[in-house]
Amino acid sequence: MPICCAFLLSACSSNYLMTFNGGNLKKSEENGTFSFNNDTIQIDYSFAGKEGKVYMKIENKLDKPILWDLKSSALVINNKAFSYAAESVPIKGQIDGSVTGFRNKDLSTFSEDWVRGYFNGSIGLPKDIVLIPPHAYVDGSYFDLRNDVKEITTSSKKDKVYMYDMNGKSYAVKLAKFKQGESPYNLRNFLSYSVLSDGQAISKTTEQQFYVEQLWQTGAVSLNNIIEIYTKRSDVMAYKEKKGQDALLVGGVVALTAAAVAIDDKQVN
Repeated sequence: MPICCAFLLSACSSNYLMTFNGGNLKKSEENGTFSFNNDTIQIDYSFAGKEGKVYMKIENKLDKPILWDLKSSALVINNKAFSYAAESVPIKGQIDGSVTGFRNKDLSTFSEDWVRGYFNGSIGLPKDIVLIPPHAYVDGSYFDLRNDVKEITTSSKKDKVYMYDMNGKSYAVKLAKFKQGESPYNLRNFLSYSVLSDGQAISKTTEQQFYVEQLWQTGAVSLNNIIEIYTKRSDVMAYKEKKGQDALLVGGVVALTAAAVAIDDKQVN
């Protein structure tokens, strides 16, 4: 089953939608979130972040701390790398776990207590490293992709199609589709981290891939009346630019092709 997510923005009187497909990830049919799992971490992605940013949540599945190395991590956009490193890294997260110890030092009895806590703030020492405690997560939003979405959408060739709004009425859009390897926009999220075990840091890396599968443009219908925006799924980002003012809306999309019917083979800009 293909994995997809979408970016949506509007410039002047037009709406633009960029749909992504994923590689080594799973996508929730319920909320459209992308997820990657291995034996140490779970990474969740949402493209419905504010200001055109990608939301990412990294969860430590181990009983040992993990250090996320921002300086050695990057989002690669069309083969150009952009580092996660920053002067101050805003983070927030949650800890869930249990603590086991001796109930009485003279007796061989144990006690187990459930611990839950929350944290937020900035990591300062070292500035390029984020600590993820055992059974905790950190999350944040990174990289403003709005300019890329505008440029790719407006420069691509599109066919005229019909889609349907919340009231069941059809409206005209311009649609472009791409196969993997032919996409004009490709993302690779490369993360470097270390597991702290027995006084040693065991280095690991992981990478997730996304590519633009389809995009469409329309100015004939309100963003809030588009089904995929109204449902507010986490795999869509809505951005509206009108007369020098920017507005950001959040919605979602699962599959556009089922609602789009080609009415013209002519390609238009």
